[in-house]
Amino acid sequence: MKLQRSTGVLLGVAIALVATVAIIETTKKNRPEKGQPLYAFAEEDVDAFTITRSDTTLAFEKTDGTWQMTAPEDAPADPSAIAFFLNIITTDPITETILATTAQLDDYGLDAPRATVEMTVFEESHTLALGDEDFSGSSMYVMTTEITPETEPGELYLMPNSLRSGIGRRIDQWIAAEDSEEAVEEGLEPESEETTEPSASEESEPSDALDSADEDADATGEESEAEISEPDSEETTEPSASEESESPDASDSESE
Repeated sequence: MKLQRSTGVLLGVAIALVATVAIIETTKKNRPEKGQPLYAFAEEDVDAFTITRSDTTLAFEKTDGTWQMTAPEDAPADPSAIAFFLNIITTDPITETILATTAQLDDYGLDAPRATVEMTVFEESHTLALGDEDFSGSSMYVMTTEITPETEPGELYLMPNSLRSGIGRRIDQWIAAEDSEEAVEEGLEPESEETTEPSASEESEPSDALDSADEDADATGEESEAEISEPDSEETTEPSASEESESPDASDSESE
């Protein structure tokens, strides 16, 4: 009986060890590595997300492929702003992985994160905490899983600082423009502002008008020249000296 009990205990321990190793290996497999993105899901897989900053909380939900801001305002969201932000999270590569304890979180600005992002993907929740920038200012420290005394040391990641620019957008920059709002309400795509090209006849009209104006100006100039030259033709001809000398002789002959 003792032998059977000892065998049972050993068998139980062996099963527990195998399960532990399997869990560890699975966890390692799911952990992102240097040069890979933080998450395995894609931008279009995100159904909702919330950004919690020191000044406000922004919430967004996707319904039938259309994003809507639900906090702090209820308004259609700008799809380009959403795509830019989620694309950074799902595609930017990790540049470094760091092991840290709870006591070291303050060194990376993650004891009280500057901002947090909570995403819903296939009904599962994913949290991303943002900390300080590194010494170069080109990267920032992030954490995907909370580190506690029971789980330390945990993993922190260094990734490009482009995520901060997405987090720091003003509220109005997350909201769709008015023309996009109308298009969403009507279920239509926003119309692009196309410049209407003038037809051949329309293009010829301005030149014809300019030609006519030039012709009128030429005609007016000719008339002005004619008016100026007319007074020259009407000038009174002064008698010459010979004519003046002849006139006394003529009067003398008449008197004789």
